[in-house]
Formats: sequence, structure tokens, C-alpha cells
Amino acid sequence: MLLQVAGSVILFVLLLIFLLLFITIFLKLGLGFVESENNSFGSAFVTALIGAIIFWVLFFITPNNWLWFVIAVLIGLLIFWLIVNARHKTGYGGAIVVTIVAVIFAIIIIIVLLFIIAFLIGVANILF
Repeated sequence: MLLQVAGSVILFVLLLIFLLLFITIFLKLGLGFVESENNSFGSAFVTALIGAIIFWVLFFITPNNWLWFVIAVLIGLLIFWLIVNARHKTGYGGAIVVTIVAVIFAIIIIIVLLFIIAFLIGVANILF
């Protein structure tokens, strides 16, 4: 029982680190499109960590309802834009552009990865 709990905790921590690195990479790419300060990978990681904590807190303090979910996302985005502006000196418009560019890059990469996985599954089905 204790090993199952430890395994679950380790898996959760590894998944959290992977997602934070995923967010950090796209945040760093987005920061490259605007004039910004402190745009190193470590600074982007700290910004992603702060944003993830804020979104996590907002999701858990709001009731389970679609309307509250949308409100939590909007409030989280506004706070995240303030954090990006404060940490990276991008301006508010620049913070919005950073977010939009990061989301576009993430969507493109996810679609490419899905096509690669689908292709590999198709090849594996043909071969085996």
C-alpha cells in the first residue's frame, strides 16, 4: 500500500515537472516575440510556476460549475498577464502577445506530435 502511494506521488511530481517544462518552453518562445527583460529559461520557469500555482488555487477555490470555471480562467489570465508584465517588463499588450504566441506554438506542436503518433501507430499496425 505504501509503495502504491509513493509511486503515485512520484508520478504526480514527474508529471507536474514535465508540464511546467512544457509551459516554460512555450513561454520562452513567446517572450522571444516581444521586447522583454529577464527572458532566460530559469526566469520563464519561475513565471510558469507562479502562473500554475495561481491557476491551481483559483480552480480549487471556485465551485464546480462551467460559469465559475470560465471566470477562474479569465481571472487567472489577467493575473498571469500582470505577472508576465511585472517579471519580464513586456507591457500589458506584450504579455497578451506572449500568451497568444505561446498557445499557438503549443497547439502546433501538439498537432504535429499527434500526427507523428498516429503515423507510428498506423505503421505498427501495418507491420504487425
